[in-house]
Amino acid sequence: MRLIRGAVPTAACVAAALALTGCGGGPSGPKAKDSAVKMAKDADWLAAKYRGYFKPTASFTVSQDATKPSSCGHGKARYSFAGHQSFTIAGKNYLDITTTSDSWMKSRGYALDSDAKPTYEFSMRNSQVLVDKKNHIHLTVKATAASEQATTELWTITGQTDCLRTG
Repeated sequence: MRLIRGAVPTAACVAAALALTGCGGGPSGPKAKDSAVKMAKDADWLAAKYRGYFKPTASFTVSQDATKPSSCGHGKARYSFAGHQSFTIAGKNYLDITTTSDSWMKSRGYALDSDAKPTYEFSMRNSQVLVDKKNHIHLTVKATAASEQATTELWTITGQTDCLRTG
């Protein structure tokens, strides 16, 4: 009988500690699948917005559509998105994703991710990392060209959700 009395408070303490640390996967916050759907829709919306301002040389191609979860364990998963499109550009009139992506995506819940450090490659014109903190989505938008005199530019968007609950 003594062991049972001691076990009850211990179990209650463990349950309370798990709830406080977030390991219990509480019911608050978005589900992984819901954030994945929003991420894919937002990426498609942004690609369409760019097509309204620049002449595409090919259709928007999606290589990861945010439909396959990667398990993070403990009933959580993350989703990824990747797509690209090329545009005709005229000299220095390249895609200014640094300002347009940020301003266009504010209405969709995104802001510049001041904690992220985008990677730059030799041919990259510019790169921007955006975050939707409410839905735990991170999007990276990049514009690259083969040279300063290139007539086309490749625009890519990649995204990932945080590890979020699945149920």
